Amino acid sequence: MKSADQVEQQKLSTIKKLSFYFTQSSLLKRFFLASLIILPLFIILSGTLLLNTFHHSQLNAEEEKLQAQLYLLLGVTELESSGPQLPEILTEPRLNQQGSGLYAFITDSNNRLLWRSASTYLLPTSLLPTDNTFRLNQSLFSQIALDKPKSLLNVLSYDSEWVNNSEDVKRLRFIIISDAASLIAELNSYRSRLWQWLGSMGIALILAQVFIMRWGLQPLKRLSAQLLQLQKNHISQLSDDYPIEIQPVINNFNDILVQEKKQRERYRNTMSDLAHSLKTPLAVIQSQISKTTQQDEVITDQVDRINQIISHQLQRAVVRVNHSTINHNTNKISVKKVADRLIKIMEKIYTAPPIRLQNISDADSLFFGDESDLLEVLGNIIDNACKYGESSVVISTHHHENELTIKVSDDGDGILEQQRDTILQRGARADTAKPGQGIGLSVAVDIISSYGGEITVENNAGAPHLSGACFCIRFVF
Repeated sequence: MKSADQVEQQKLSTIKKLSFYFTQSSLLKRFFLASLIILPLFIILSGTLLLNTFHHSQLNAEEEKLQAQLYLLLGVTELESSGPQLPEILTEPRLNQQGSGLYAFITDSNNRLLWRSASTYLLPTSLLPTDNTFRLNQSLFSQIALDKPKSLLNVLSYDSEWVNNSEDVKRLRFIIISDAASLIAELNSYRSRLWQWLGSMGIALILAQVFIMRWGLQPLKRLSAQLLQLQKNHISQLSDDYPIEIQPVINNFNDILVQEKKQRERYRNTMSDLAHSLKTPLAVIQSQISKTTQQDEVITDQVDRINQIISHQLQRAVVRVNHSTINHNTNKISVKKVADRLIKIMEKIYTAPPIRLQNISDADSLFFGDESDLLEVLGNIIDNACKYGESSVVISTHHHENELTIKVSDDGDGILEQQRDTILQRGARADTAKPGQGIGLSVAVDIISSYGGEITVENNAGAPHLSGACFCIRFVF
């Protein structure tokens, strides 16, 4: 048995799912809502038309039955000077039985009653037609509603001229009346069965349409999955086995991917050629400056800055072509082992004052990609933590399903909230008193972005005993 809280949570979950579904733009949702609007209208119109058709067929059938009774009545009628004469017992048993539901009257052209069947003695004469228009040899079918008792009657009247034994011409109106209760019951039964059948058919059609639409939209779902693989660099192009309606779009998209790859390759080559062509003269300048006894500090700083910018642009070119052209290396790299290697390097660099580096990473935390990229990212961020921390840096990781989280925390002064986005930009530095050009973090950001990851900067969010900055990196593989 589920508790009340569990039932309430399940209801809220269902409401959230439905709310999400009906607030998101979706082809399936559009088709489904259109079906919910159009199909019921179509069913209602169809049901109304079928009911009207059935009712008219009922009335036509009833009119034919009354016509048959009329012909029987005409066949046994004889006109004498005293009026129409008919047998005391008619061939139709219902006309001889009171309240049988079948009644017969004969009136003159002034609607004066001349004869009535034995079945009519409980029926008031006020229900007889009062129309004085005489339609010779024509029949008229109509329905009369009674309030007391509440019922509906079918009425067929026929006007004719008769010649009695005195050669006098008399106008007679023959009236046959039947109770419509059986017609109403039959109509109600048909209406109930019709709406049940149409409702069931409508539900079945909606379910079938949803199934057909889901089946028809499967190629788009598969396209979405392939685009996700493309984003994660697991494939280089979309497959070419789509329906002919969307295959041209796939072909054009693949052509764009090829053109983009070629364009990035040209960009990489251009940047590489430019950087390499500048590195040699810069090396000569640096060599000459180092030989002079009086070095110009401004020139030295600017040459170093140019050298670092060139190295940065080389790294950016390699990153963009290797990762943004959908061709990742899918090696499984242990984050803990890479962090251990970097800790040994940093301990040799930061000796005065010494920095205590801790690696509390999960042993099963894996990075899917190029090891050099992971070294570049962690190296820049750990170096930044050592540079701005007081005495302690902690590296931690967590791998859950397909998400990898890496945190690098220090015990420095932290980073102001308004500076957290700025320091990730190329050349930006929160503390200009420290050595460096502010390029390392931007290189790390480029590499992380190329893997579809993200980096955020927080305070007091890493190791609990540290109060400085925490760089949090998230990858989804």
